[in-house]
Amino acid sequence: MKLKSKIYLYSSVLFAALLAAACVSIYLLFGKMSLDAEIRRFESEAELTAERISEAASRTAPDDLLRAYAPADGMLRVVTPDGGSLARPVTASDDPQRSERLSGEPYHYVAVHEAQRFRSGGEGYIRVSVPVIWPDGEVLSVQVSRSIADLEDRLNVLKTVLVIVALLALVPTILANTVLANRIVKPISALTETMGDIRRSGRFQRIETDKQNGDELAEMGRTFNDMIVLLESNFARQERFVSDASHELKTPLTIIESYASLLKRRGKERPEVFDEAVEAILSESVRMRELTERLLQTARSSESDTLDLQETDLARSAAESVKAFIRAYGRDIEVIAPEPVFVRTDEAKIRQLLFILLDNARKYSEATITLRVAGGSEEEARLQVVDRGIGIPEDELPKVFDRFYRVDSSRARLPGTGGAGLGLALAQDLAEALDIAIGIESRLGEGTTVTLRFRNRNGSRDKEPRGMMPSRNRRFRSEDKRSANREEPGSAGRTDEEGGKPT
Repeated sequence: MKLKSKIYLYSSVLFAALLAAACVSIYLLFGKMSLDAEIRRFESEAELTAERISEAASRTAPDDLLRAYAPADGMLRVVTPDGGSLARPVTASDDPQRSERLSGEPYHYVAVHEAQRFRSGGEGYIRVSVPVIWPDGEVLSVQVSRSIADLEDRLNVLKTVLVIVALLALVPTILANTVLANRIVKPISALTETMGDIRRSGRFQRIETDKQNGDELAEMGRTFNDMIVLLESNFARQERFVSDASHELKTPLTIIESYASLLKRRGKERPEVFDEAVEAILSESVRMRELTERLLQTARSSESDTLDLQETDLARSAAESVKAFIRAYGRDIEVIAPEPVFVRTDEAKIRQLLFILLDNARKYSEATITLRVAGGSEEEARLQVVDRGIGIPEDELPKVFDRFYRVDSSRARLPGTGGAGLGLALAQDLAEALDIAIGIESRLGEGTTVTLRFRNRNGSRDKEPRGMMPSRNRRFRSEDKRSANREEPGSAGRTDEEGGKPT
């Protein structure tokens, strides 16, 4: 059974059951209240009749008494303790059959005040028994029976009205349930139809949602759209990764193939050709490895949306990143961090970002690289990577964060640095993920400065991290690369305190 049919059926059946229960309750409650009222009224009349009969019993014959006080729609009789009748029961009804039926009712002596309901000939009656003291001192039971046909007629009318009202109420209810089922199923049907279209066409689609609607169905639609956005993004990343890899690997593979063919033809005859080919193949192999690593870094960076935000000291992170960097590349790097600077960020991604910026500075500069950390204000912290290399023309600056963009080849990198134009693009992705503003300034022939501004600064300055000396600048020298492996974890190479000479 479809969901629409289930909603329609369950809601209709539930409403019908509730309506029936309400109608039955109304009928029973009204019947009980009306019957109780009739009994109280009959009891009052029976007590009055018994009192008058008791007063006149000494002066009037019993048969005359009963005829005088017999109810018009019932029967009056006096029952003795032995179950007999003091006089013949009297009925004032014009219907002889009714009179005969009532007269034939069995005698039951009741010594207490009591009201009973019984049926005779399909008609309802109430019998009220009232004990009286007869003139001879005997306690007799005066029993007055009256018809409740009018009450039963009213109850039958009420029953008919309730049935009609219930049936009339079911008609709009069924229509309302149909509308309700359609309204509930509509977004689900739209979702199912959209997923079917996506499966058939292979194109991502979204469903229309009401932004002001806050129910679960609207939330389901918005969640589906968010999922489609994520799938689109991941699919685009996958396509971009494949496109990037095929685009960038084509050139080094072509060079390797060409030099391999050259080696095959002339490598044994001409040693200089052999050396040139081996050097080119090695260089392109290294470039391919670096390119592959950078592509993978870009892919992982795009896929990782979870941040491990912790209070981080930028000065300490910068110093530790520099130590690792000089072990790998043996470059002089100066860290200027006058004081600990705390921010709430992902330290692992900050180090990855620093490695990219330092690696980019290494490729375009042979002089000492400077890394500055400054607190700025309570709301902002800054981190700068400064190189004194070849610089970038001003008209090229807006493009440096584009993927695979490289400055004019006439201003090539330093020999052996390689690169594919992915570093700053990856840096920008990381900065956006960390909510960091990244900017670049450069002068041709003078150098380049990349600035990171931490806009949401939630850290504090009231404590200093272990292993980091406050109010000092540090210069890490390339000689430290040889001794770094012999140092304890957390230590640097040899440093200048406040710009002094290496020790």
